[in-house]
Amino acid sequence: MNLRSLLALAVVGLGALAGCDDSVRFRLRLEWQRGGAQACPTTTDGRYSCTALPLSCDVRVRVRIINTSDGQPHYSECFTIQNNADACLLADLPISPQPVPNEMVRVQVIVWTVEELARSGIDLTGTDGCPATTEFAAGFPKLVGNPTEPENVPVPALGGETYFAVGDSPVATVTLGCARWDALDAPSCRASAIPLEATIRDPRTFGSVLRMQASDMEVRFGEPVANGDGTYRVDLGASFFTPALSYTPSGTLLWQGTLTDPPTGRRCLRVAAQGVAAPTIACFEVPVGSPVRTDGFLVGRVMLRDLLDLRMVSDLPEEGMVLGVVIDAAGQPVRGAVVSTTGATVVYPDDNLQTVGFASTDSRGYFLSTDAAFDSTWRATAGGLMSDGSTRGGLVDDHVTVVVVRLDGVVPVLDAGLGGMDPDAGVDAP
Repeated sequence: MNLRSLLALAVVGLGALAGCDDSVRFRLRLEWQRGGAQACPTTTDGRYSCTALPLSCDVRVRVRIINTSDGQPHYSECFTIQNNADACLLADLPISPQPVPNEMVRVQVIVWTVEELARSGIDLTGTDGCPATTEFAAGFPKLVGNPTEPENVPVPALGGETYFAVGDSPVATVTLGCARWDALDAPSCRASAIPLEATIRDPRTFGSVLRMQASDMEVRFGEPVANGDGTYRVDLGASFFTPALSYTPSGTLLWQGTLTDPPTGRRCLRVAAQGVAAPTIACFEVPVGSPVRTDGFLVGRVMLRDLLDLRMVSDLPEEGMVLGVVIDAAGQPVRGAVVSTTGATVVYPDDNLQTVGFASTDSRGYFLSTDAAFDSTWRATAGGLMSDGSTRGGLVDDHVTVVVVRLDGVVPVLDAGLGGMDPDAGVDAP
């Protein structure tokens, strides 16, 4: 056995054992191709093993079981594996058991690096994160792409296909070819990769969005593009934003990725969700050479409707809108804060987003602007406390920009708080 353990796939075959009602389970075992154009590397002592394949780059893995007669999948799932390990992580995929009829099927395992998916420019919007299909020849992926000539065909790093009669054996063995195995340990991932980790919060509560909402959300990291007239837009079709980040399947809900080119200066998290009328963006200065750990925000449908009603408009203005929150050093919203930025008008919604004032923030710390330039610097003062002037952000076309201004001290608890909101409430449902 070439992996330390079998792939954790348990597939229930229907009507197993020649018509009996008992179902059976089978597992997948991976072996490594030992010759030919897609031969795999060996360890220093000559063994074919997953330990011979270091994994410095993030990868996406497709596991698929296909009906041989009509080509329709009985099972297809995409997984993300983070870097800094080796190919033995393939043995730990959290594969969901699925019913598969007792018939001849094709079992496929395909591994792409996230770098290769980004290079190809393939549109994965609306997918589970992996390409939908890959052509095979003689049990291995066809090498139809060329890394030196960008085209919309991502080349797998590893891949294999086998024919398997469900019910005949408890193990289906797939031999993986190592067509581009060196891409798993590319210098760009080893030398300069920066891990990215983000929490997506509800600006009403500052609590994380709920896990049940995560599958409907798309989170990307990047930088808006200048239109040439002083305004900015988001361009997802170019290299200005990463592919959608993956989120943790259990534990603390985080969005994660690896930045192969260390970012500098101002960058943003863009969050979109099905059923939410406008995407949300939040920008910040990234630390030089350090892991990027930051917060993004999602303005829910109900909150957005209230904001538009305040401005007496039916739709988000084409130039966008800024929603700000003033918080103290303990992260609590601040009442009575006065916010300023150069060349823009700031107004202060009440806690329920029903009326607008011009003096200072209410107890939720909200402020609004519809004319703040994209790279505006924000300051706030309240009760002798002030911000450090490092907060930046402004209008982005067709987006709600969330700006958080943090004061340099803690406001007494009677003057700050969440007003009874449930910090685990999540963003209002679409």
